[in-house]
Amino acid sequence: MHRRFYEGSNSHINEADMSDQYLQFALRQSNQAIQGLLKAAGPGGRASSVDKVTLMTCSVLFSSMACLQGHQREGLQHLRSGIRMLNELDDEADSKIESHPVDVDSLRSIFVGLDMQARSIMTSQEAEGWEPLPRTKAPALSEDAEVDDASLLAMQRYLQSLLNHSLAFLQAAVKRSVDERESIYYEYRRLFSRLDYGTLLLERLCAKSKFTTVDYTQPLLALQLMHCQLESFLRAPRFDVEDKFQFMSEPFREPFDTAAHFAKMLDLAEQLLPHNSSLSPVFTTSMGPLSVLWLVATRAPSSCTALRKRAVRLMLSYPRREGFWDGLVAGQIAQECLRLEQESAQEELGLSAMPTRDLIVPEDLRIVIVALKYDEEDNRRAKVTYRSARDMAAGAPGSVQYLAW
Repeated sequence: MHRRFYEGSNSHINEADMSDQYLQFALRQSNQAIQGLLKAAGPGGRASSVDKVTLMTCSVLFSSMACLQGHQREGLQHLRSGIRMLNELDDEADSKIESHPVDVDSLRSIFVGLDMQARSIMTSQEAEGWEPLPRTKAPALSEDAEVDDASLLAMQRYLQSLLNHSLAFLQAAVKRSVDERESIYYEYRRLFSRLDYGTLLLERLCAKSKFTTVDYTQPLLALQLMHCQLESFLRAPRFDVEDKFQFMSEPFREPFDTAAHFAKMLDLAEQLLPHNSSLSPVFTTSMGPLSVLWLVATRAPSSCTALRKRAVRLMLSYPRREGFWDGLVAGQIAQECLRLEQESAQEELGLSAMPTRDLIVPEDLRIVIVALKYDEEDNRRAKVTYRSARDMAAGAPGSVQYLAW
């Protein structure tokens, strides 16, 4: 399946590829594998700890296969099953795992990363009905750690876990009462304390990397990008959350230059992308530049129109798939966000359409909510709803687009 994806020119396998007889055979085999795994559960349908590790491993594989086909909803279902089993395994007092070729901590790291991707494209309402956060263990990373594969992996797990917790916190905060302000404030400060510690560790690793013989440029760029993304979520949260709990806009140490921060994120993302846009499609289960390009395109200040447009162009220029992030689909949706904002701003000012001139969009006309509802019968179709801050304040339904990929 990956070979078919790699030989194509899209960010998912198209229908013509799906008719390939070998690919059809593989899909039938994988479906039989799922059924076989379910039947092989222990007595009474209860899977043993070893079985659960096998099932969790397969859920990652099947989720990736669904993503390669552009079957987003199906991929999320496989991920959900895997996270549920991991949480069950953690809850079992007698879950000592005998010999197994797959390390549970490696699986845990993968699930945290995939859960982070899934949460980053969910609405707050969808997140409410999602699985609890996969539990994480504190990575073995000290302030005086040397730069090597182990310390970089530990740093990745630290930032990944923190980003996932931050996304879950911000999604829940949308629906929490202002009466909980004090407890929310302390949760927010704890996340910030963890960010400060992560900043210290990452700065020290970057400083030490200058004196190593091994080139760790790419992995350090990826860690810096994740750190920037995390800082953006915590220091410039969505307008309605910030408005509801105004302490989130307070600078904790130094003023936060939002425009400069988004420019830095885009620069880091560009460094991680291949320089030739005609390269073969890329698939990875880990989060890379795509979610950051989306963040720049949809959340950068209104004064940064050129920056936002560049982020959209980059998404549309690379047939890239990072787990649940489809670059070409995300680029189309981000492009529509910019178009709707410009149209609303022109209408507000009583101006005729000016395709060559961009306006600075008022904050209440910025698109805040992008909600995808997948078609019940077709995995490659979705209804996309766009709601601005003004729509939300007025209880208006927003604009709708039907997307197929």
